Amino acid sequence: MTRIHEWRLLAAGAVAAVLGVSSLVMSGGATADTAPVDPELPETVSADVLPTVQIDGVAWKQVIVGDTVYVGGNFSSARPAGAAAGTNETPRTHLLAYRLSTGELIDGFAPSLNGQVKDMALSPDKSLLYLAGSFTQVNGVNRYRGAAINLATGALTSFRPIFNSTTNAVAATSTAVFYGGVFTSADNTARTKLAAVSPTDTGTGLLSMNPTVSNGSVQDIVVSPDGADIVIGGNFTRVNGWSSPGYGLARIKVATGASLSLPVNSEVRNGGSNSAILALESDGTSFYGSGYHYGSGGNLEGSFKADWATGKLTWLEDCHGDTYSIWPTADTVYQASHKHYCGNSGGFPETSPRSFQHSTAVTQDVRGTNTRDIYGYPDHPGTPRPEFLEWYPKWTPGTFTGSNQAPWTVAANADYVVYGGEFLKVNGVAQQGLVHFAVKTIAPNDVGPALSGADFGLTATSPADGQVRLTWPGNADMDNATVTYQVYRGSTAAPIHTQAVTAAFWKQTTQSFLDTAAPPGTTQSYRVVAEDAFGNQSSTEWVTVDVAGVPAPPAEGVVAADTFERAEASGWGTADSGGAWTRTTGTAGNFSVSEGRGRHAVTPGGTTESRLGEVSATDVDATVSVGVSRLPDAGYVWSILGARVSGTDHYASRLRFNPDGTVGIHLVRSGTPVVGANVVPGLSVAPGDRLKVRLQVTGTAPATVRTKVWPAGSAEPSGWTYELSDSTAANQLAGGVMLRGFGSSTIGTTPVEVSYDDLKVIEP
Repeated sequence: MTRIHEWRLLAAGAVAAVLGVSSLVMSGGATADTAPVDPELPETVSADVLPTVQIDGVAWKQVIVGDTVYVGGNFSSARPAGAAAGTNETPRTHLLAYRLSTGELIDGFAPSLNGQVKDMALSPDKSLLYLAGSFTQVNGVNRYRGAAINLATGALTSFRPIFNSTTNAVAATSTAVFYGGVFTSADNTARTKLAAVSPTDTGTGLLSMNPTVSNGSVQDIVVSPDGADIVIGGNFTRVNGWSSPGYGLARIKVATGASLSLPVNSEVRNGGSNSAILALESDGTSFYGSGYHYGSGGNLEGSFKADWATGKLTWLEDCHGDTYSIWPTADTVYQASHKHYCGNSGGFPETSPRSFQHSTAVTQDVRGTNTRDIYGYPDHPGTPRPEFLEWYPKWTPGTFTGSNQAPWTVAANADYVVYGGEFLKVNGVAQQGLVHFAVKTIAPNDVGPALSGADFGLTATSPADGQVRLTWPGNADMDNATVTYQVYRGSTAAPIHTQAVTAAFWKQTTQSFLDTAAPPGTTQSYRVVAEDAFGNQSSTEWVTVDVAGVPAPPAEGVVAADTFERAEASGWGTADSGGAWTRTTGTAGNFSVSEGRGRHAVTPGGTTESRLGEVSATDVDATVSVGVSRLPDAGYVWSILGARVSGTDHYASRLRFNPDGTVGIHLVRSGTPVVGANVVPGLSVAPGDRLKVRLQVTGTAPATVRTKVWPAGSAEPSGWTYELSDSTAANQLAGGVMLRGFGSSTIGTTPVEVSYDDLKVIEP
């Protein structure tokens, strides 16, 4: 239980007090979200924070009319989304309007009030906005805690009831406007905490309804579908002398002020100085309520749904943590609160240190039964309950009221859910006081699994020859219960394992996978990618593990081979066969291996060379796949495949990438081109295209050197593009293999990445 004291009860600021409770893990919870796996569960709005006008105080109430959201509260200025506090401010005193589709402040609506707005209600024809609060003037004209605004013009109307103290609640029909609060007179006539006035009231339109509300105050009012009754909520303890119904909840006959049967009040009992029903809403078939209690006097901190026709309980949500506001949509009910334990109703457990869920969503229908409270708090075992849905935006509480709270109010239509309060951030985005969310067909759907990088910790061990066991934490998504994990070994070309896991955020478990196809005696790199239903991804860092076992001997005739199925940040690591790659020239940061390719970042005038120096062969037949990230602005970029490499001596096939996409090739001896052309007729590339290059060196004195190039994926040409015969003494010795990049000085400031894949060097 947490206490908010009299923030609404007496229109004053408050301080929250919390009780420490030890950590507990429980099962429970549904998996509905923006893309639920269970077709019987409703979709929620997305958790994406839509840009919304901000305020410098607190919002108590929101009313949606078409594409307009009216906001009442305690604030003095508004500013655009993204603007820091104190910048780009526009005066707005306790009342504003913003465009729902854009989140932008509406310039033409700017009534000025000298006190806060606690509640608002529409006239049945939606032409008038009735106001309740602690103000005594609107636009400089006296309005004693009750007023109405013409929504077509934004002007103050002649409606002028008179209340001698704060009004907390207002509701309206075509023939009456109902006010509740802490007042003791209305229109200069005795009325205790509840009154009805004519829609044309100018101080003398008080209606006859006059129930006796004892102790406490009225916090909210809803009108029955036929307008004949109202239900009131608050911290009062008797109505018309009765406490059942009448203890925090009562149903009143408008014509007579008499109390009516309200069976839900036998289960929901919040009244007195330490508990209250704080909010009521209606969808025309049912009415909904939410409340708080602290210590004695109450038994509900969550919310409930009751039937208008019978007044009986439909379901009860029995969380710990005060619930300030509730709003029903067709399939989902949204709440504003600081819930911290919902285990009684199949929801999330208590944590230590305590954590709060300030916005939640539950089903409209019954999905289970409440259980007994394990902490000994007031509870409702055996009563029907809804199901919690997987929608949990993260809020940063504000300080304006001194209560350390985030949202205080929620409202919705078919496409949007709007929250207001005193929060400072939502999902880490600076967004003070107001925010709105949208259904997935409107929302950007950019919220993905929460953990990434070092926080998404992946561990790898090798328990047996050729095996690697991977473990990683479950990765919850704020608005998607199903997350698909993809395991990559060495590259992101294709995952070696894929698994979809559906779990509520509090039921996340450690995931694992045993790779039984890891090459023994090698060093392998792994990464896990978590992906939601909308393609949002979060990745672990690459981790490296030495695989137990003896390396398999190279296939007969294989000199060297590398598929680059690993991750390296400042070098190329060790080839699949042929030993370690050595960086013989170039800056370490320009060498990397990722996504199944060895990469050289080639800079203007720069050379990058990776060499397999442990290889020593005279006759070789080498092939490799080559591509560039972009074409040079001017000049050229070389990609060189070399054999018989010893010191500076070598034979090589040198590709030339030209700015227009044409490609040249030369056979090179120790850096000197011997035969070739700057353009191969009929051959061109675009960034990302791959070419296959083959270099063959056989014999000595003379050595026969041949090369060919063709687009990857097409048939290899039968003939060689160029060949030469050479007897230079220094080149007749066995040597290693190299891949080298070079860029002329005019290629442009952005490095050209030359990438290699599928290197294979065999004995011809």
